Amino acid sequence: MVANLAHLAKAHYSPGKRRLFTVILGLLLAVSALKAAPKVPVIKVHAADATRHFQPRKARVNAMLKAGLQALAPDFHWRQLISTNDIVGLKVNARLGTLTGTRPAVVRAVAQSLMASGVPAKNIVIWDRNLADLQRAGYTPLARELGVQLAGSREVGFGEWDAYTVPALHWELAVGDHLFGKTKTSTKSHLSRLITDRLTAIITIHPPIADRQNGARGHLQELAMAAADNTDRFRISTPHLTPAIPELLDRIAFSHTLPGPVFRKKLQQLQTQKPNRAFPLHLLETSGEIFYYYEEAAERALPPHTAFTLAYETAKETGRSQTLLIRGDTHEWEQIIHPDGLNTLQRRTLGKEEARQTKLRLHITDALLCQFHQGDQSRPDYATAINELWISRDPVALDALSAELIASLRRSLNLPVRRAPDAILRYASKMYLGSDRREDWDLRTIKLEDRAPE
Repeated sequence: MVANLAHLAKAHYSPGKRRLFTVILGLLLAVSALKAAPKVPVIKVHAADATRHFQPRKARVNAMLKAGLQALAPDFHWRQLISTNDIVGLKVNARLGTLTGTRPAVVRAVAQSLMASGVPAKNIVIWDRNLADLQRAGYTPLARELGVQLAGSREVGFGEWDAYTVPALHWELAVGDHLFGKTKTSTKSHLSRLITDRLTAIITIHPPIADRQNGARGHLQELAMAAADNTDRFRISTPHLTPAIPELLDRIAFSHTLPGPVFRKKLQQLQTQKPNRAFPLHLLETSGEIFYYYEEAAERALPPHTAFTLAYETAKETGRSQTLLIRGDTHEWEQIIHPDGLNTLQRRTLGKEEARQTKLRLHITDALLCQFHQGDQSRPDYATAINELWISRDPVALDALSAELIASLRRSLNLPVRRAPDAILRYASKMYLGSDRREDWDLRTIKLEDRAPE
């Protein structure tokens, strides 16, 4: 079958030429590493009158979000991050309620901003681990008013895709866990089908929260723990928690699978496109000359349509997933084509630039209020008004700032300062989920003018 497609090959590589290509690729990567990487914008928006008696003012929150987004990028528009076809998940903390958890006023502002940019209300999902927490926190009237959806990752259920296994850490399963009823204990954690099969983009909206285990927690831990099952075991073992959070987030970031019908439709579209145009799967947009290899034709660089079609047809015939190697000028990665047409990335083969283009689109720290003590329950007596929103595409940077804020507040009241989540942040940085180094941030503070009390 492959021999008949020789005339479609864009290039032929002997083993010697491939070794030469690898050497050149390494040199190009080394040169590019020497260039100063652009700093990631981290925006703080402060409005002294954003809250009154611990209650957010909707108009001020809207103004803060607008100012923060405009500062995030020149001529910012949501379409730079979100497609109108995306199913956008707004991840909140509903368990701590609306006072010390995520404030609905912030969620409302984000949802309305998305809808104003063209994202249909039906494509927006406000979610957390448990649907009951969302309902208790008052998100049902908000969802009904805006026409958006509510979802609990536990109620949607968990699937088999790329489970996270820790062989040395068994734990007794709870109701709702994927393997509950099949076995008493498990070493695996599974992602919710809400993440893997439904949402194509995620925006996290979390407050800074004091954490007994690590001093502070924010976007990283809140998202990972809400998206997976069998996670209680990590709460009692810090050495296992440290790698578990970034490993689970890595799976969340690249969990998008392209459904079979959509995949076939894109294959048809490719027939009328230029052969060297990048295949737009998994939010991965690349430029320049791209080579697509099919594993049974490893010495040939086939045009996109040919390579993906061959892989898909072979997967269907054999019942086994097929691998494509995609090479660009300075990077390469693997893409897995499954027999049912689902299409997934091989995360481990992604370079730094590709790893930035994930399902995780934006992170907003709801720092209107900050609870700096007893973070496992809602305690307004241990909360203070900060009256800020922090916005960035880097969740690691935001979590580092949250840890600094909580430590500072605890010191001011002579409360013991627990160790910061430095190990988790460093691990996440190594996996390209963000950066814990201030020199990598473009940290800016915007102060909105005070207004008279309403």
